[in-house]
Amino acid sequence: MAKTVHLDEEDRKLLAETKQKLDEATKLMGELVETFEILRDPEMMKAIEEGQADIKAGRVQELRTLLKEDAC
Repeated sequence: MAKTVHLDEEDRKLLAETKQKLDEATKLMGELVETFEILRDPEMMKAIEEGQADIKAGRVQELRTLLKEDAC
């Protein structure tokens, strides 16, 4: 048989805070998994390294510059 539990305001607040923290931890775990997947993907890592080299060599333009060129 189920038991009835009465929660006071402090208990409800603690439960709400716990739920928020669990939601944040779940989101963080998803982000960590995505990061690990990227790090394990050789093609993705090569593309990232190439992009960083492009930035360092000045072979990129700011988005606003590209948008201005398209508007003309």
